[in-house]
Amino acid sequence: MFKRADKIGTNTMNVEELEDFVSKYVVNILKKRGIKDLFPPQAIAVEKGLFSNKNMVIAVPTASGKTLIAELAMLWDIIRGGKCLYVVPLRALASEKYETFKEWEKIGLKIGISTGDYESKDEWLGECDIIITTAEKADSLIRNKAGWINKITTLVVDEVHLLDSAKRGPNLEILMSRMRKKRIIALSATIPNADEIASWLRAELVKSEWRPVPLYEGILYRGKVEFYENGKITDVREYFEDYTDLVVDCIKKGGQVLVFDSTRKNAESTALKLSELDFGKNLKKIAESLLEENDGEMSIKLSECVKKGVAFHHAGLLNSQRNTIEKAFKSGKIKVIVSTPTLAAGVNLPARMVIVKTYYRFSGSFNKPIKVMEYKQMVGRAGRPGMDDKGEAVIVVKSEKAKMDVFNRYINGEVERVQSKLGTENSIRFHTLALVSELKNTEKIEEFFESTFFFHQNEVPVWFEIERTIGQLEKWGFVEREGINVGVTSLGELISKLYIDPLTGHIFNFELDRCENLSEISILHLICRSPDMEKLYIKRDDDWLEDLLFSVYDELTYVPPSSSFEYDWFLEELKTASCLKDWINEVNENTICEKYGIAPGDLRRIVETAEWLMHALYRIAEFKGHRLSGKLHSMVLRIKHGVKEELIDLVKIKGIGRIRARKLYNSGIKDLETLLKHRDRAGKIIGKKIVEKAINDKNL
Repeated sequence: MFKRADKIGTNTMNVEELEDFVSKYVVNILKKRGIKDLFPPQAIAVEKGLFSNKNMVIAVPTASGKTLIAELAMLWDIIRGGKCLYVVPLRALASEKYETFKEWEKIGLKIGISTGDYESKDEWLGECDIIITTAEKADSLIRNKAGWINKITTLVVDEVHLLDSAKRGPNLEILMSRMRKKRIIALSATIPNADEIASWLRAELVKSEWRPVPLYEGILYRGKVEFYENGKITDVREYFEDYTDLVVDCIKKGGQVLVFDSTRKNAESTALKLSELDFGKNLKKIAESLLEENDGEMSIKLSECVKKGVAFHHAGLLNSQRNTIEKAFKSGKIKVIVSTPTLAAGVNLPARMVIVKTYYRFSGSFNKPIKVMEYKQMVGRAGRPGMDDKGEAVIVVKSEKAKMDVFNRYINGEVERVQSKLGTENSIRFHTLALVSELKNTEKIEEFFESTFFFHQNEVPVWFEIERTIGQLEKWGFVEREGINVGVTSLGELISKLYIDPLTGHIFNFELDRCENLSEISILHLICRSPDMEKLYIKRDDDWLEDLLFSVYDELTYVPPSSSFEYDWFLEELKTASCLKDWINEVNENTICEKYGIAPGDLRRIVETAEWLMHALYRIAEFKGHRLSGKLHSMVLRIKHGVKEELIDLVKIKGIGRIRARKLYNSGIKDLETLLKHRDRAGKIIGKKIVEKAINDKNL
């Protein structure tokens, strides 16, 4: 039925040939997207069994059509009564895919997304045909026994090469191992051992280097750029003073540029430098919108850059700021984004030219070259499908030796093999507790671990590590066993469902047993002792921490000796706890960022993690009937909203945050009832529309 050519790259397939598999309604929507023919890798996927129950590993370059392959597989399954789970590594990617897949609601599908609240079952998702989530959320849904999970028939894993990630890889691997009886479609960038992943999944492999827009990789050295394709020079351009000339040249020709820099500070300074060239036009409103949620020093700097058509992008930005920048870049209004590597592994944001300003990253105590995979993710953004006839990526070097190293390592080198990261102590501990709850038998748990990618790659005995881990969990009171039979205690079940590291659960449980009462700073320090908490680094000018320690020493549950190797970690915990204390006592957000040397995005991320851990601490205290449970419940709300306890009733009202709540409280309006009674006065304080919305929400 299908037209087939012998060589990949020449395979052709008209979308109308898909009608028998996914209906003419689907085909009509694809046509409206402007899709008339499938890309060669997409056609190969169809030929290899996309419209069947086969597992598949799709390893192709960025922008080569991986998402459409997954969409077609899911649509085929749903038409036959199936339900699909689409897993991504980042929340930002989940939101992007949700917007893409919502298009299928035109033909009656229901699309759902869930990325937060690890203790929730989200049973409403059972009504959805496609559910988009992260690996962590999907794993937590299984632990919490969401009723609809067993109805999943197809699991799509986006960016499966992140099995190699120490942070996200183990959770993804466990999820895939749990769902081995479902159909699995794994999507990946091109990696050398995609066949190994396919072997593990017993899947068909579609591997290709084909791109819709040809990519030419270049090296800039001493004012000259040499471009390469397949290791051979294809073009040489001279007379470039530095990378800024490349940026100007590209924009003059109607293109856009992504510049990758090593650190936030460098990304911001590079953006400021490029903004002096002024590529902006009618960007005042966009620039001003970046100050709506935060007007601190970094946000002002960003706003000024955007007025000139340039933006910087890193994890310190607020989500709203990142979304605004990405949207303005996609629409062509912003011409240049200077980013740290966060963007390379994040949303789909192509540009005609990508410039890698430095290929070194700070790691621990020294700089080291980035991985080839990281480089490929960056340069893979070069070339806008449907807009550019080619993509160009340039890496900047400062010596002849560096030029040769870059050519051999990055341009002519091979991407690193994906290696499982499941074998770490904390990963095995984290997942063993959940498996005990589900399997209740040490032999079955061993069998499960033998089904993982880690065992597939290493084939090492797992029984010793599992026995040791179960012994530790038993000591902590989370599991009980008799022979090969093992089960979770009620406390262990709660720890697993809360999706926290069992070590976190042990620390919380131990301290609650020891202490009848805890002060504000001691509670905050307790959650900061968790291995799940992101800690703030200690800097040279943080001498004030010693004074803080002296003032709260008697309140803390644990202080190591200053000579201990743990002492530096302890100071990081104390600094993070102090930051959270300022937040819940309504210190100005910009003041907090300046004091602790962080950006608004960092603060929000720390607050979000702290809210989750405080909720876990509260739930454990509630389970134990501890006298602190009421106070801890209030602390959850205080952390969420950044307020003193007296404002909790006000910030529960939709649209009223910490600043508006404080204004109302200071004027005598302390709860919803008073707000309704004095709506005119409240309107003058925080705005008539805000008050009307609060009243309407109440009436609903």
